[in-house]
Amino acid sequence: MLRLLLPLLLAASAHGHGAMITPRTRNSVDYLVGVNSPKDWPSNWDCTNISGVSPSDCHNGQAGFYYSQGCFIGCPTCDHMSGRRQIDLCGLGKAATINDPHLRSVNRNATAGSLEDIYRHNPWRAPGSAPVADACGLAGGTPWLPEVGEAGDYTATKFAHHGMNGTELHEMDTGVVWTVGLEAEVTWQVLNNHGGGDSDRLCPADRELTEECFQEHPLDFVPSKQAIVTRNNTLIPVDGVFVSQGTYPPGSMWSMIPLPPDWLGPRCLAGPNDTDSTPYGCQDWEKNLVDGECEPCPETPGSDCSRCDNHAAPAFVPPCDGCQGSDHHHAIRDIVKVPSTLAPGKYVLGWRWDCEATAQVWSNCACLLYTSDAADEEDSVDLGGRRIIKKKKKKTNTA
Repeated sequence: MLRLLLPLLLAASAHGHGAMITPRTRNSVDYLVGVNSPKDWPSNWDCTNISGVSPSDCHNGQAGFYYSQGCFIGCPTCDHMSGRRQIDLCGLGKAATINDPHLRSVNRNATAGSLEDIYRHNPWRAPGSAPVADACGLAGGTPWLPEVGEAGDYTATKFAHHGMNGTELHEMDTGVVWTVGLEAEVTWQVLNNHGGGDSDRLCPADRELTEECFQEHPLDFVPSKQAIVTRNNTLIPVDGVFVSQGTYPPGSMWSMIPLPPDWLGPRCLAGPNDTDSTPYGCQDWEKNLVDGECEPCPETPGSDCSRCDNHAAPAFVPPCDGCQGSDHHHAIRDIVKVPSTLAPGKYVLGWRWDCEATAQVWSNCACLLYTSDAADEEDSVDLGGRRIIKKKKKKTNTA
């Protein structure tokens, strides 16, 4: 039943985007020349910094536009086009491993594996098992220079251009130091919300930055310390949802997004070869941001379908007032455990967000120094908006 119709203009702003904010990433490099969003997406210029007090304190370049799309669980490659086709694109039959409704960020009322479980082939439903175009993201989401659909935009600068691999960007010295065996802070922001969840990983800086390298060193979260960051630098504790079963690599720890999605985009757009006889074909009234009953998707080439849990109501209970949907006023603060098994040296932190309502993965990378030096004080040290958590070292009695 048709219950609500909104203008198509709103649908244009519903594509999923997100970025790591701290530590600062190589993907944010365009902030150095004052470019903080593609020219066609001015609404995505702002972000919420862990140490900021207003939008003007946070400049994150075009980091939110480094992503891979057409990336389905169990498939060897992404096709760069099928963001919302809702299909097992490669036909290899990979089954979703995240089926408990409590661990799903959208469409929780659908029976897992049913035709109405339309998002079951997307990355979050088997975290880490979907391929990516590049371990540090792909500028504009496609390897081609022209701007494309699914918000595949990127404004060229002297540092980067549409279709450039994030691994090809120059390193940025963040000044961040992590101490072996302690804890560290990572913040990221959803600019447009398609659910799912994220993982933080490490790769030695002298290695080739590949998914395989990052998958060798997944980081564990400290669940009790997840929080929402507001624009006035207030931390709101969150009772987060974390998963380590059914993930890849096996046992790796992932965090479900604590901000529930709401509007996901146009309900259903037909593919170019669809006809009136196409099974579950899109209807004319579904072309806009519109609510309706949960139904299967056509799954045809070029089709775009978000028919389930696509409305103004949040997919689950928000953790705070206004903390839902595509909200630029809140970031997510995670605390991760710094492994004691890695040798000191330079590492690259890889952040990966696997979406659930779309076949998309966002990736950013940041450089940091790994040290075995013990911390002397218990505090949070501000390094230009990039904080590290230190624990108090026990003093020995020399008397």
